[in-house]
Amino acid sequence: MAKICVLEDEQAYEAELSQCVGVTAYHHWFFLSALADALHCDFKAFAVDSGAERLGVVPLFFQRRGPISTVNYIPFGYIGPAVRGEALRAGRLGELLRGIRPVLWRHRTVAAQWWLSPGLKLDPAALTTQGFSVITWDNYVIPGTKSVDDFLKSLPTSRRQSINRTLRRAQDHGMAVRQATADEIVQWLPGQIDAISERQGASPVYPSGLVRSMAGRLASHPRLLWRAVEDADGAVQGIVGSIIGDDRLWGWLIAGPPVDGVSVQTLCYWDSITWALDRGLAVDLGGAPTDGIEKFKVSLRPETETMILAYQYHPHAAYKLAAALRHRGPVQAGLDRLRLLLEG
Repeated sequence: MAKICVLEDEQAYEAELSQCVGVTAYHHWFFLSALADALHCDFKAFAVDSGAERLGVVPLFFQRRGPISTVNYIPFGYIGPAVRGEALRAGRLGELLRGIRPVLWRHRTVAAQWWLSPGLKLDPAALTTQGFSVITWDNYVIPGTKSVDDFLKSLPTSRRQSINRTLRRAQDHGMAVRQATADEIVQWLPGQIDAISERQGASPVYPSGLVRSMAGRLASHPRLLWRAVEDADGAVQGIVGSIIGDDRLWGWLIAGPPVDGVSVQTLCYWDSITWALDRGLAVDLGGAPTDGIEKFKVSLRPETETMILAYQYHPHAAYKLAAALRHRGPVQAGLDRLRLLLEG
């Protein structure tokens, strides 16, 4: 029988996380606690043992839906179970998730989402046979093994010329990329995230106030890299926020209004790539919500990983009640989360 251990503080949680694989920059306590505050949900973390062996760590975000709750229905990917290496190699991820069920039962949880890191290298088919509903998509990563010059030379001619053209136009317009200030991150960025949805004619992908709340908590955090594109007058035209991991720069937020003659997003991506490669870090570009973004990212010749979002219902009939309270079904909820993840 599984034994569940509550990880009550950052020190205990991070100590367990350091023993696991499939850990992303989003797994760390500083980010999870900021996210929980912004979403007004209850964040708890647990370690699960089987016999004398520890299987891994499970962070959970509980959201109340009247008398029941849902778990991990949050607008961020990558935040799923982190597994000990020996447990992963033995195929015990399912056992880890089954081991946490008593916690879900105590919270009357009828639906859970498990975002599974590409670092776990899981076979989606193995999850479906264990009763999970699964969505997969491609995640793009630029390895940190090349210099900036070698990376640029390795690109297709058309993409290399496009990047050089963007850099020249930015220079001609007096535009530059620099460290963003805390005021810019907190005051300028949230409105621009809202403006993305307005320009696309879609409902906001982030809950109202989430970006402002998290930006306020994380604007000065040492694990966050905030870079701003400014014009010749010093006005901000774009901001990109990334999380600095142990071996990868994880792109998180990117926003800015259209600028005639210069692609601000290309400047932001290129700045992230050069910053990371200069430090021997890989660059996580995320996924691709549109054909245009997919074409751009694929043209950078990244490595492709498989991201997995797995659903679990307890029981399915009760989940229908939760879906009715949320005014959406499981597929739409998954697509909403997926859309946000891929926004960058």
